[in-house]
Amino acid sequence: MAAVRGIARTEKDVPLSSPQQPDLDIRQLDIGQLPSVQAFLSGLDAETRCRRFGAPLSDTALDLQAIAALENAELMLGIFSEQRLRGLLELYRHGSSSVMELLIVVEGASRRRGLGRRLLNASMLRALDMDVPCVDLIYASDNWPMRRLAQSAGARIDLSFGTFRARINLAQRPIITRHLRTPVADDYQE
Repeated sequence: MAAVRGIARTEKDVPLSSPQQPDLDIRQLDIGQLPSVQAFLSGLDAETRCRRFGAPLSDTALDLQAIAALENAELMLGIFSEQRLRGLLELYRHGSSSVMELLIVVEGASRRRGLGRRLLNASMLRALDMDVPCVDLIYASDNWPMRRLAQSAGARIDLSFGTFRARINLAQRPIITRHLRTPVADDYQE
């Protein structure tokens, strides 16, 4: 019976404030990782570049975007697999607003493996540490993976001029649902 109770406890939601095992594949990025960020961005396909930047930017323009992001983002996280950057998350504060904008991009070959969810989970924990009450995800109306990610995080989603704004209210959302912490294949050692 004790074993059953232990399993049931792991199936419940995980409080945001509880100490959790760090996700060793996720690292905070700084200017020292510029070559990795530039290589990651230049490896993105044209459609992903359009979704993330609004246009199919050239590699040169992406190199400048990488520098700007590393210099200006309040927080920049990367998720690694097989010692290669597979996804990025950026948090930006706009002026004196307490709401931060969150941007996520995962390379095409690494999608549908939970990397975006793991990045989102890590960013929400960091945002709480930074006393940020809300984060916004802005994405195109046809970006179904981002919409599912926002819904799974309990975001309030608003449509404005063909663009969705998903607000995750961290102050009113005291838990991260269990499925945001579900391990993926990268979590298991061979």
